[in-house]
Amino acid sequence: MKDPNWRKCILNADSRDVIKRIPDNSIDFILTDPPYNLGQHSTGNIPLPGRSAMNNDVAEWDMIDFNPEEWADEFIRILKPTGNLFIFTSYNQIGRWHSCLDNKFDTSNFMIWHKTNPAPKIFKAGFLNSCEMIFTCWNKKHTWNFISQKEMHNFIESPICMRPERISNPKHPAQKPISILKKMIEIASNKDDIIFDPFMGVGSTGVASLELDRRFIGVELDREYFDASKKRIDEIISNKAKVTNNSSYDIIKEEELAMVGEPTVAYQTKFTELYAFFDKKEKNTKLYNHIPTGLQPIIKWPGGKEKELKYILPNIPEFENYYEPFVGGGSVFMAVKANGYYINDLSEELVSLYKYISTSDRDFFKYARMIDRSWCNVLNFFKSNLTLIDTYIKYRNENISKENLKLIVHEFCKEKKADILNIIETEFCSYPCILLKEMEANLFRKMTRMKVLENEKHILPDRDVYDNIETAIKSSVYMNYRHMYNCKNIAKENKPLYIALFFFMRNYAYSGMFRYSSKGDFNVPYGGIAYNSKLLENKLNYYQSEPLLSHFATTHIHNLDFEMFLRETNPKENDFVFLDPPYDSEFSTYAQNNFTKEDQGRLADYMLNECKAKWMMIIKYTDFIYSLYNKNGIKIRTFDKEYLVSFMNRNNKRATHLLITNY
Repeated sequence: MKDPNWRKCILNADSRDVIKRIPDNSIDFILTDPPYNLGQHSTGNIPLPGRSAMNNDVAEWDMIDFNPEEWADEFIRILKPTGNLFIFTSYNQIGRWHSCLDNKFDTSNFMIWHKTNPAPKIFKAGFLNSCEMIFTCWNKKHTWNFISQKEMHNFIESPICMRPERISNPKHPAQKPISILKKMIEIASNKDDIIFDPFMGVGSTGVASLELDRRFIGVELDREYFDASKKRIDEIISNKAKVTNNSSYDIIKEEELAMVGEPTVAYQTKFTELYAFFDKKEKNTKLYNHIPTGLQPIIKWPGGKEKELKYILPNIPEFENYYEPFVGGGSVFMAVKANGYYINDLSEELVSLYKYISTSDRDFFKYARMIDRSWCNVLNFFKSNLTLIDTYIKYRNENISKENLKLIVHEFCKEKKADILNIIETEFCSYPCILLKEMEANLFRKMTRMKVLENEKHILPDRDVYDNIETAIKSSVYMNYRHMYNCKNIAKENKPLYIALFFFMRNYAYSGMFRYSSKGDFNVPYGGIAYNSKLLENKLNYYQSEPLLSHFATTHIHNLDFEMFLRETNPKENDFVFLDPPYDSEFSTYAQNNFTKEDQGRLADYMLNECKAKWMMIIKYTDFIYSLYNKNGIKIRTFDKEYLVSFMNRNNKRATHLLITNY
């Protein structure tokens, strides 16, 4: 755009394509009116005696299933930290907007627009549709321009849009009055702020924004609505230029715009030139290679590459943006510097953890810290009940029988019921709780097992007896959390708690294994004595540290099939893709999904034939993998614990891991 004082950019395009090209943290206020999905609930036209039938449908575009979840992350990405998000919605969609946005913002709320002249009902069989909801959300230090308490009501009242303001050709069934849009814009933005409406319709938000001296970006897919928007916005710009005598309001000649598609479509700029509309005139093209960040992986994950960084980092080429389709625990992702990061994983739980960390989700951190406190509570409980050691000593010395031991443990758990339940938070006791049952079973099992081992080998030192009984108690708490983790209702109804439990399991399950029963339940036992002194506090503090959050500030997180991710993000020539796919083996599974030879083939086909970026793959050697990548232009090396060497031929059976690059 040649005019640095731009006031508007309207695009006749699919906003799903446009929004991906808007820079991060660049929009001051998103004010939009997306489809409500009401068309699917319509009963069709209503027949009237002696008259033509009353149109009871909304519009063709409202018959299409609209998923708020597909837009939420992009809205969050492009919105400035001081920005606001207002979304017109309906009773059947507000819950979905709340679910995908509430935990990403400090505050979410709703407004009601009361229409004083709603459409009448022919039959008095229900309420008039006189109210529309506006879902709103913001973070601390957001823009807020209230003057009086009266203005702060979340209730706006006005007639529906009527002539002469209402456009008759084309007629838009959901055209909003300029007056209520202006009220929202005045409250939630400042002069010269950028207002964005990805569902522009006939341009009402643009008209309201420009009349209030804001800048406006709007997108509309329907050509007729777009043309109506263009006409209205041209009139506002022309009037502003005449009234203010300000050249910054001059209409830019259409030939000065870079056109795409049909050359007759005015105002449709190249998407890649959207950067020209923002303060950041040019993309930062600084290149990085193996400059380390010093940041640790996010979580322990099978096949994590932390130990292999000494081979990976020195062999990374210069690049701009970083892409990783199988991010796992994030060893490489966290270790490298880049302008932007695009990460993906097929594990929905893992991706949710990354998203909760990136947004400092309050509920996730609340539950994770509650779980961590219970781990400390175990030690306090044990120190208050050291008679358990005396009980074992008596059993070891055969002063009590195995049957008596079982009875004593049972009575102990019965007597200490309140103290045992107090180990975990009161809120957790309201969920399916097996703590008492597990405590009794684990104490008895551990004591009988200890005696068997002592009879076979030698008497355990006092410290080992102490550690074993502490392990029995902590295993009981672990088993209770594992039971909660396997609870389908928690997974469905309380996602932050579910992901906090996933985070706990990842840290305390035996050897970090993740294994599931035939019923789909996670069934790995507690890690044992070595895990007793482990706490999550340092890791949670790390997740909320400034260096980590700064790393995540330019990170885009996806939960897709690897090929969909790569096609959607489309790495460019100056970018770098790191690949750590599941190994080629008979039992290869990934996030409870099989990763087959066909998937390995799909991956190889894309990387070899379609990927424009430089890429590196770390994978275990098999004949099949070697045959996939043994191509012209592909460099294959192998490494063991000590050396990285060229892989000269496929007969080197001592090779364990391959480092494959296209550079």
